[in-house]
Amino acid sequence: MVKGEPLMFEYVLVVYWTMQTPEYIGNFKSCADATQWCQTHCEEAEYTSCLHEDYIYMPAGFVRKEIDNGKGKQ
Repeated sequence: MVKGEPLMFEYVLVVYWTMQTPEYIGNFKSCADATQWCQTHCEEAEYTSCLHEDYIYMPAGFVRKEIDNGKGKQ
């Protein structure tokens, strides 16, 4: 990353606590960051999915939550 370059939180983490209850967790800089976050916070999850935001549908009124693993904005 180039100094002064804005951080891009383009990867969406969805956690399935059960297969019937998916939950949007937030946007991350990479799927590696999302996976690292899950190792601490998703022990009870049945399934997790990390996808690039350009390839999924986000509903009207969606509020984006950017998570930087405690290193910045959240």
